[in-house]
Amino acid sequence: PMSGMTPHVALLANPAARAGRDLNRVLQRLQALGVAPDVLAAGSPAEAIAAAEKAVADGTERLVVVGGDGIVHLAAGALAGSSTALGIIAAGTGNDAARALGLLDGDLGTRVDRVLDEPTAIDMISGGDRPAVTNVIIGFPATVNERANRMRMGAARYTVATLLEIPRMRPQPYRLVLDGEARDLHAAVVVVANTAYFGAGMAICPDADPTDGLLDVCVVGDAGRVELLRSFRLVNSGRHVDHPKVSMFRAGEVTVEGTGPIRADGEPLGALPVTLRPDRGALLVAGASAHRAHRG
Repeated sequence: PMSGMTPHVALLANPAARAGRDLNRVLQRLQALGVAPDVLAAGSPAEAIAAAEKAVADGTERLVVVGGDGIVHLAAGALAGSSTALGIIAAGTGNDAARALGLLDGDLGTRVDRVLDEPTAIDMISGGDRPAVTNVIIGFPATVNERANRMRMGAARYTVATLLEIPRMRPQPYRLVLDGEARDLHAAVVVVANTAYFGAGMAICPDADPTDGLLDVCVVGDAGRVELLRSFRLVNSGRHVDHPKVSMFRAGEVTVEGTGPIRADGEPLGALPVTLRPDRGALLVAGASAHRAHRG
């Protein structure tokens, strides 16, 4: 934990979300550690962004979010490039940012303790409408993600959403430009990643390292529907990277041209075309250990 003075901590949660139920336990634990945070309620994305931006402007040392990838995305976008560190207490359905940063281990008490640990600087993905922490998804997963967000059932909703969207899947033409080198391809899936996981724990880019100043890219080529469904089973462990229809790349600048929506950290982020770059060390995350996914 931080030495010396008690840090100025603000706590951000959506009171209506599942995370709202953990809020009192989080507060009790922080108070037991001698931290009395300013509690910022955020009933909507706009309120969450405004609260996070105000925390930065007020010189808050730590902004702690209780929730899933959605609230991490909104807070991280406001904190990018500032000296305010982000604390993540995972309490959502996806938790892909927390998983990649080693913040999902342990019970709620352990997760609370960790937000007072030393921060680690990680890269973010810039170039979209807002910066992203985990990955930018294009093609089939973006439609799955949209559908999953309309459902009401925990992590299983990603699997169900996949099954529902598969019949509508059509590989699309894209132009991918990696560090200035263009390639034209037909793909069902393009993921540009800073961290390994998406879709509630699927290791889509298992070797992604959010401290290396590079973006990892996974392209699932012109795969048929049954084949895509099979490869989704492999994605859970990161073994899909050896599939003949899957190509993995790494670059310092990634442009994707084509049509269709883009999602980042599971949230809408506009539409193609887009040019993405890593923003080196843009985000300070308390207690984070940037480790690669385990392939099993």
